Amino acid sequence: MTTTPGQAVAAGRVSAPRPSAAQRLARAASKLTLPVILLLPAMTIIVGLVGYPLVRTIWMSFTDTRLGDLINGTSTWVGLDNYKQVFTDPQLRSSLVNTVVFGSACVVGTMALGMAVALLLNQRLRFNWFFSLAVLLPWAMPALAASSIFKWLFDDRYGFVNWALVKLGFHHFQDYAWFADRNSAYVAMFVVVVWQSFPFIALSLLAGLQTIPRDTLDAAAVDGAGALQRFWLVTLPLLRPVLAVLVIFSTIWDFRIFDQVYVLAQGVPDRAADTAAVTGYRESFALGHFGTGAAIAVVLFCVLLLLSIACVRLVGREART
Repeated sequence: MTTTPGQAVAAGRVSAPRPSAAQRLARAASKLTLPVILLLPAMTIIVGLVGYPLVRTIWMSFTDTRLGDLINGTSTWVGLDNYKQVFTDPQLRSSLVNTVVFGSACVVGTMALGMAVALLLNQRLRFNWFFSLAVLLPWAMPALAASSIFKWLFDDRYGFVNWALVKLGFHHFQDYAWFADRNSAYVAMFVVVVWQSFPFIALSLLAGLQTIPRDTLDAAAVDGAGALQRFWLVTLPLLRPVLAVLVIFSTIWDFRIFDQVYVLAQGVPDRAADTAAVTGYRESFALGHFGTGAAIAVVLFCVLLLLSIACVRLVGREART
Protein backbone atom coordinates (compact mmCIF):
# COMPACT_ATOMS: atom_id res chain seq x y z
CA MET A 1 0.00 0.00 0.00
CA THR A 2 1.41 3.35 -1.01
CA THR A 3 1.01 6.60 0.93
CA THR A 4 0.86 10.09 -0.44
CA PRO A 5 3.31 12.77 0.74
CA GLY A 6 0.53 14.51 2.67
CA GLN A 7 -0.30 11.34 4.53
CA ALA A 8 3.38 10.83 5.41
CA VAL A 9 3.62 14.35 6.81
CA ALA A 10 0.46 13.82 8.83
CA ALA A 11 1.78 10.53 10.17
CA GLY A 12 5.05 12.20 11.07
CA ARG A 13 3.20 14.85 13.01
CA VAL A 14 1.23 12.30 14.92
CA SER A 15 4.24 10.18 15.79
CA ALA A 16 6.50 13.12 16.77
CA PRO A 17 7.86 12.62 20.30
CA ARG A 18 6.52 14.82 23.09
CA PRO A 19 8.91 17.37 24.59
CA SER A 20 10.45 16.28 27.86
CA ALA A 21 9.81 17.96 31.19
CA ALA A 22 13.15 19.74 31.00
CA GLN A 23 12.30 21.11 27.56
CA ARG A 24 8.90 22.32 28.73
CA LEU A 25 10.52 23.97 31.76
CA ALA A 26 13.13 25.66 29.57
CA ARG A 27 10.42 26.88 27.21
CA ALA A 28 8.36 28.31 30.12
CA ALA A 29 11.47 29.95 31.59
CA SER A 30 12.24 31.60 28.26
CA LYS A 31 8.72 33.04 28.16
CA LEU A 32 9.08 34.39 31.72
CA THR A 33 12.49 35.95 31.20
CA LEU A 34 11.25 39.28 29.87
CA PRO A 35 8.48 39.79 32.49
CA VAL A 36 10.93 38.94 35.29
CA ILE A 37 13.49 41.40 33.94
CA LEU A 38 10.84 44.13 33.72
CA LEU A 39 9.58 43.45 37.26
CA LEU A 40 13.01 43.07 38.83
CA PRO A 41 13.62 46.79 39.59
CA ALA A 42 10.22 47.21 41.26
CA MET A 43 10.60 43.96 43.20
CA THR A 44 14.05 45.02 44.40
CA ILE A 45 12.65 48.30 45.73
CA ILE A 46 9.70 46.55 47.40
CA VAL A 47 11.95 43.99 49.07
CA GLY A 48 14.32 46.73 50.23
CA LEU A 49 11.64 49.06 51.56
CA VAL A 50 9.10 46.53 52.88
CA GLY A 51 10.61 43.07 53.09
CA TYR A 52 13.82 43.84 54.98
CA PRO A 53 12.21 46.10 57.64
CA LEU A 54 9.47 43.50 58.20
CA VAL A 55 11.95 40.64 58.65
CA ARG A 56 14.14 42.84 60.86
CA THR A 57 11.19 43.79 63.05
CA ILE A 58 10.08 40.18 63.44
CA TRP A 59 13.61 39.13 64.39
CA MET A 60 13.94 42.03 66.84
CA SER A 61 10.68 41.04 68.55
CA PHE A 62 12.42 37.87 69.79
CA THR A 63 15.34 39.79 71.31
CA ASP A 64 15.95 42.16 74.19
CA THR A 65 17.27 44.94 71.96
CA ARG A 66 18.24 48.25 73.56
CA LEU A 67 19.68 51.44 72.06
CA GLY A 68 23.25 50.31 72.67
CA ASP A 69 22.51 47.01 70.93
CA LEU A 70 21.33 48.89 67.84
CA ILE A 71 24.60 50.82 67.76
CA ASN A 72 26.83 47.81 68.42
CA GLY A 73 24.80 45.37 66.34
CA THR A 74 24.38 42.97 69.27
CA SER A 75 21.28 41.76 71.09
CA THR A 76 20.14 39.05 73.49
CA TRP A 77 17.74 36.35 72.30
CA VAL A 78 14.75 36.09 74.66
CA GLY A 79 12.34 33.99 72.61
CA LEU A 80 8.67 34.67 73.31
CA ASP A 81 9.28 36.80 76.42
CA ASN A 82 8.36 40.03 74.64
CA TYR A 83 5.08 38.56 73.40
CA LYS A 84 4.30 37.27 76.89
CA GLN A 85 4.85 40.77 78.20
CA VAL A 86 2.57 42.27 75.55
CA PHE A 87 -0.33 40.00 76.56
CA THR A 88 0.28 39.99 80.33
CA ASP A 89 1.27 43.59 81.07
CA PRO A 90 -2.00 45.48 81.82
CA GLN A 91 -0.98 48.66 80.01
CA LEU A 92 0.33 46.91 76.90
CA ARG A 93 -2.68 44.61 76.73
CA SER A 94 -4.98 47.61 77.17
CA SER A 95 -3.37 49.35 74.20
CA LEU A 96 -4.22 46.37 71.96
CA VAL A 97 -7.82 46.36 73.19
CA ASN A 98 -8.01 50.12 72.64
CA THR A 99 -6.76 49.65 69.09
CA VAL A 100 -9.36 47.04 68.19
CA VAL A 101 -12.32 48.82 69.83
CA PHE A 102 -11.45 52.37 68.85
CA GLY A 103 -10.27 51.36 65.35
CA SER A 104 -13.49 49.43 64.70
CA ALA A 105 -15.59 52.40 65.85
CA CYS A 106 -13.64 54.70 63.53
CA VAL A 107 -14.14 52.31 60.60
CA VAL A 108 -17.90 52.24 61.18
CA GLY A 109 -18.09 56.02 61.59
CA THR A 110 -15.91 56.68 58.54
CA MET A 111 -17.89 54.33 56.30
CA ALA A 112 -21.26 55.70 57.49
CA LEU A 113 -20.29 59.35 57.01
CA GLY A 114 -18.56 58.61 53.71
CA MET A 115 -21.65 56.85 52.38
CA ALA A 116 -23.92 59.71 53.48
CA VAL A 117 -21.72 62.32 51.79
CA ALA A 118 -21.42 60.21 48.63
CA LEU A 119 -25.20 59.90 48.39
CA LEU A 120 -25.51 63.66 48.84
CA LEU A 121 -22.93 64.45 46.13
CA ASN A 122 -24.63 61.98 43.79
CA GLN A 123 -27.82 64.06 43.77
CA ARG A 124 -26.40 66.39 41.07
CA LEU A 125 -26.91 69.54 43.10
CA ARG A 126 -26.21 72.95 41.60
CA PHE A 127 -22.97 73.56 43.53
CA ASN A 128 -21.64 70.01 43.51
CA TRP A 129 -18.18 71.20 42.46
CA PHE A 130 -17.98 73.39 45.56
CA PHE A 131 -19.07 70.57 47.89
CA SER A 132 -16.61 68.17 46.26
CA LEU A 133 -13.79 70.64 46.82
CA ALA A 134 -14.87 71.20 50.43
CA VAL A 135 -14.89 67.44 51.05
CA LEU A 136 -11.28 67.17 49.86
CA LEU A 137 -9.95 69.78 52.30
CA PRO A 138 -9.89 67.58 55.46
CA TRP A 139 -8.08 64.85 53.55
CA ALA A 140 -5.47 67.32 52.30
CA MET A 141 -4.66 68.65 55.78
CA PRO A 142 -1.70 66.96 57.54
CA ALA A 143 -2.81 64.76 60.43
CA LEU A 144 -0.45 66.42 62.90
CA ALA A 145 -1.73 69.91 62.06
CA ALA A 146 -5.36 68.80 62.21
CA SER A 147 -4.80 67.15 65.59
CA SER A 148 -3.22 70.32 67.00
CA ILE A 149 -6.13 72.42 65.76
CA PHE A 150 -8.71 70.09 67.26
CA LYS A 151 -6.82 70.07 70.54
CA TRP A 152 -7.44 73.81 70.73
CA LEU A 153 -11.07 73.36 69.64
CA PHE A 154 -11.62 70.93 72.54
CA ASP A 155 -9.70 73.05 75.05
CA ASP A 156 -11.48 73.15 78.41
CA ARG A 157 -11.37 76.95 78.90
CA TYR A 158 -10.98 78.55 75.47
CA GLY A 159 -12.21 75.83 73.10
CA PHE A 160 -14.99 76.40 70.59
CA VAL A 161 -16.63 73.04 71.32
CA ASN A 162 -17.31 73.78 74.99
CA TRP A 163 -18.48 77.31 74.15
CA ALA A 164 -20.92 76.01 71.51
CA LEU A 165 -22.30 73.29 73.76
CA VAL A 166 -22.86 75.75 76.60
CA LYS A 167 -24.65 78.12 74.22
CA LEU A 168 -26.89 75.23 73.16
CA GLY A 169 -27.93 74.70 76.78
CA PHE A 170 -25.53 71.95 77.88
CA HIS A 171 -24.16 73.90 80.83
CA HIS A 172 -22.26 70.96 82.35
CA PHE A 173 -19.73 71.38 79.53
CA GLN A 174 -18.56 74.66 81.07
CA ASP A 175 -14.75 74.26 81.44
CA TYR A 176 -15.13 70.55 80.64
CA ALA A 177 -11.73 68.84 80.34
CA TRP A 178 -12.07 66.46 77.39
CA PHE A 179 -8.59 64.98 77.72
CA ALA A 180 -8.66 64.34 81.45
CA ASP A 181 -10.73 61.20 80.96
CA ARG A 182 -10.21 58.22 78.67
CA ASN A 183 -13.77 58.05 77.28
CA SER A 184 -14.17 61.75 76.53
CA ALA A 185 -10.70 61.79 74.96
CA TYR A 186 -11.80 59.00 72.63
CA VAL A 187 -14.82 61.09 71.60
CA ALA A 188 -12.54 63.94 70.54
CA MET A 189 -10.13 61.60 68.76
CA PHE A 190 -13.05 59.86 67.03
CA VAL A 191 -14.21 63.20 65.61
CA VAL A 192 -10.74 64.02 64.31
CA VAL A 193 -10.12 60.62 62.75
CA VAL A 194 -13.51 60.39 61.04
CA TRP A 195 -13.28 64.00 59.85
CA GLN A 196 -9.97 63.28 58.14
CA SER A 197 -10.80 59.80 56.85
CA PHE A 198 -14.23 60.16 55.28
CA PRO A 199 -13.26 62.20 52.15
CA PHE A 200 -11.47 59.29 50.44
CA ILE A 201 -14.34 56.95 51.28
CA ALA A 202 -16.94 59.45 50.06
CA LEU A 203 -15.25 60.13 46.72
CA SER A 204 -14.60 56.43 46.12
CA LEU A 205 -18.23 55.55 46.83
CA LEU A 206 -19.36 58.46 44.66
CA ALA A 207 -17.43 56.94 41.75
CA GLY A 208 -19.12 53.61 42.46
CA LEU A 209 -22.57 55.22 42.63
CA GLN A 210 -22.09 56.86 39.27
CA THR A 211 -21.45 53.47 37.65
CA ILE A 212 -24.84 52.11 38.71
CA PRO A 213 -27.21 52.18 35.70
CA ARG A 214 -29.94 54.74 36.15
CA ASP A 215 -32.41 52.43 34.43
CA THR A 216 -32.03 49.90 37.26
CA LEU A 217 -32.99 52.46 39.90
CA ASP A 218 -35.85 53.78 37.75
CA ALA A 219 -37.19 50.26 37.28
CA ALA A 220 -37.12 49.70 41.04
CA ALA A 221 -38.99 52.99 41.55
CA VAL A 222 -41.62 51.96 38.99
CA ASP A 223 -42.09 48.69 40.88
CA GLY A 224 -42.98 50.71 43.97
CA ALA A 225 -39.69 50.65 45.86
CA GLY A 226 -39.10 53.68 48.06
CA ALA A 227 -35.81 55.54 48.44
CA LEU A 228 -34.71 53.41 51.40
CA GLN A 229 -35.70 50.18 49.65
CA ARG A 230 -33.83 51.19 46.48
CA PHE A 231 -30.73 51.90 48.54
CA TRP A 232 -30.94 48.66 50.55
CA LEU A 233 -31.99 46.29 47.76
CA VAL A 234 -30.33 47.81 44.68
CA THR A 235 -27.58 50.32 45.47
CA LEU A 236 -25.95 48.55 48.40
CA PRO A 237 -25.63 45.11 46.74
CA LEU A 238 -24.10 46.67 43.61
CA LEU A 239 -21.61 48.61 45.77
CA ARG A 240 -20.66 45.58 47.90
CA PRO A 241 -17.30 44.86 46.18
CA VAL A 242 -16.28 48.52 46.44
CA LEU A 243 -17.40 48.66 50.06
CA ALA A 244 -15.36 45.56 50.93
CA VAL A 245 -12.17 47.06 49.48
CA LEU A 246 -12.78 50.37 51.25
CA VAL A 247 -13.39 48.58 54.56
CA ILE A 248 -9.98 46.91 54.18
CA PHE A 249 -8.27 50.26 53.52
CA SER A 250 -10.14 51.98 56.34
CA THR A 251 -9.30 49.18 58.78
CA ILE A 252 -5.60 49.38 57.96
CA TRP A 253 -5.58 53.16 58.34
CA ASP A 254 -7.65 53.37 61.52
CA PHE A 255 -5.95 50.50 63.35
CA ARG A 256 -2.51 52.06 62.94
CA ILE A 257 -3.50 55.61 63.88
CA PHE A 258 -0.60 57.45 65.45
CA ASP A 259 -0.64 61.24 65.00
CA GLN A 260 -4.10 61.92 66.38
CA VAL A 261 -3.63 59.71 69.45
CA TYR A 262 -0.08 60.91 70.09
CA VAL A 263 -1.18 64.57 70.10
CA LEU A 264 -4.59 64.35 71.76
CA ALA A 265 -4.12 61.56 74.33
CA GLN A 266 -1.10 63.02 76.12
CA GLY A 267 -3.20 64.48 78.93
CA VAL A 268 -5.06 61.24 79.70
CA PRO A 269 -3.89 59.83 83.07
CA ASP A 270 -1.58 56.78 82.87
CA ARG A 271 -1.68 56.94 79.05
CA ALA A 272 -4.92 54.96 79.29
CA ALA A 273 -6.09 56.06 75.82
CA ASP A 274 -2.94 55.01 73.93
CA THR A 275 -3.32 52.65 71.00
CA ALA A 276 -0.86 49.97 69.89
CA ALA A 277 0.98 52.26 67.47
CA VAL A 278 1.60 54.92 70.13
CA THR A 279 2.52 52.33 72.76
CA GLY A 280 4.99 50.67 70.39
CA TYR A 281 6.59 54.04 69.68
CA ARG A 282 6.77 54.88 73.40
CA GLU A 283 8.25 51.51 74.33
CA SER A 284 10.88 51.76 71.59
CA PHE A 285 11.95 55.40 71.44
CA ALA A 286 10.96 56.75 74.85
CA LEU A 287 11.82 53.77 77.08
CA GLY A 288 14.40 52.09 74.84
CA HIS A 289 12.65 48.70 74.84
CA PHE A 290 12.96 48.06 71.10
CA GLY A 291 12.22 44.35 71.47
CA THR A 292 8.90 45.01 73.19
CA GLY A 293 8.01 47.71 70.69
CA ALA A 294 8.77 45.33 67.83
CA ALA A 295 6.56 42.65 69.41
CA ILE A 296 3.67 45.13 69.59
CA ALA A 297 4.20 46.03 65.94
CA VAL A 298 4.22 42.35 64.91
CA VAL A 299 1.01 41.64 66.84
CA LEU A 300 -0.68 44.62 65.19
CA PHE A 301 0.59 43.46 61.80
CA CYS A 302 -0.87 39.98 62.35
CA VAL A 303 -4.25 41.41 63.39
CA LEU A 304 -4.41 43.58 60.26
CA LEU A 305 -3.26 40.69 58.08
CA LEU A 306 -6.00 38.39 59.39
CA LEU A 307 -8.68 41.06 58.96
CA SER A 308 -7.48 41.81 55.42
CA ILE A 309 -7.48 38.12 54.47
CA ALA A 310 -11.02 37.73 55.83
CA CYS A 311 -12.24 40.74 53.84
CA VAL A 312 -10.50 39.55 50.65
CA ARG A 313 -12.08 36.10 51.00
CA LEU A 314 -15.44 37.77 51.49
CA VAL A 315 -14.96 39.83 48.32
CA GLY A 316 -13.98 36.70 46.36
CA ARG A 317 -17.04 34.84 47.62
CA GLU A 318 -19.31 37.71 46.59
CA ALA A 319 -17.69 37.81 43.14
CA ARG A 320 -18.28 34.07 42.61
CA THR A 321 -21.92 34.36 43.58
